[in-house]
Amino acid sequence: MTIKKGRGWHGDAQGHKKAGQKGGQVTASSHGQDFYSSIGRKGGSVSGGNFAKNKERAREAGRKGGKARAKLADV
Repeated sequence: MTIKKGRGWHGDAQGHKKAGQKGGQVTASSHGQDFYSSIGRKGGSVSGGNFAKNKERAREAGRKGGKARAKLADV
């Protein structure tokens, strides 16, 4: 197997899983239950990502999606 250099896990699923679990545990211990309760209550209501709440944003996204884009140069 070829070892890849650089960032990322490159096929080490177990290492990736352990790192994610460790990060989650550290975050949970530093923030506490009240933090997670407050962000859970907010849910999607604070997020601006919902087109149902912002029709103008939906129209703008539709316009952008319908436009032709410049072709990217091969690198």
